Amino acid sequence: MTMQPVSNAACRLAELLHRETGQTLSEARRWRIETSLRPLLRAHGLSTLEELVNAIERAPHGLLQAEVIDALLNHESSFFRDVSVFHAIENSVLPALARTRADRRLRIWCGGCSTGQEAYSLAMIVHRSAALADCTVSIHATDVSALAIAKAKRGRFSQMDMQRGLPISELLRWFHPVDNEWQIAGELQQMIVFQQDNLLDPVHGAGPFDLILCRNVLFYFSEERRRRAWKTLSGRVRPGGYLALGAGEMACAESGFSACRGLSCLYQAREARPDQPRMMLPAGGASSAPAIELGQG
Repeated sequence: MTMQPVSNAACRLAELLHRETGQTLSEARRWRIETSLRPLLRAHGLSTLEELVNAIERAPHGLLQAEVIDALLNHESSFFRDVSVFHAIENSVLPALARTRADRRLRIWCGGCSTGQEAYSLAMIVHRSAALADCTVSIHATDVSALAIAKAKRGRFSQMDMQRGLPISELLRWFHPVDNEWQIAGELQQMIVFQQDNLLDPVHGAGPFDLILCRNVLFYFSEERRRRAWKTLSGRVRPGGYLALGAGEMACAESGFSACRGLSCLYQAREARPDQPRMMLPAGGASSAPAIELGQG
């Protein structure tokens, strides 16, 4: 099948997304812009992308622009997405961090948190972790989309959301039905500060953080924007702290992070203090399990 040329309006919308969020739409994805925005066109009584661009230019940085950006962003999210990463965080990383923090205070940042499932999954882990029983843990969650952050703050999810990765035990423990949706418990909501922010030029949550999750975000950045993101991440992690990336992402040599041996998608900041020992983490959380050395890879 021969593809039709991408319209000038579609290119301008892709440029808007790149300018406001840092995310780059590949040529293959630009063909889907009109499909992604069709419900928005109908909702605003617009017929074409050209009309949409004109409407945005008449009211820049308004609600319509925010809705367009939100529609073009990839909000794919689910509870305990890539569950092996959450197992490693719960059984290895968090206990190790707790052992090394004399003040018993841990700070976690979820960058690109989308509609909140990742941050709430972390809150469930923190709440049930015996290793963190006497720790004070704060979770800071940010996303470039104001609409995604609004949904995350609301903490209400559809039946389909609940069926994607959420164990039944956690559903029964932390949610109650409201109309045709599920509302998360206020106890978990109070553990998390949700804020709209841009990973490339963040203004909230300066850190330092003991653990940063920035999963499936860097994949959509250009090389130049990715370098800026690495500067933010390395500048906001505590020496010896950890970073979780998405399955298709990898920390480059200049990032300031090294891969954690034996733990997929997890990295450790290389700029450890001279007095900080190399951590030996039990692979499965049990004391009898073989140790996994987390240091420079």
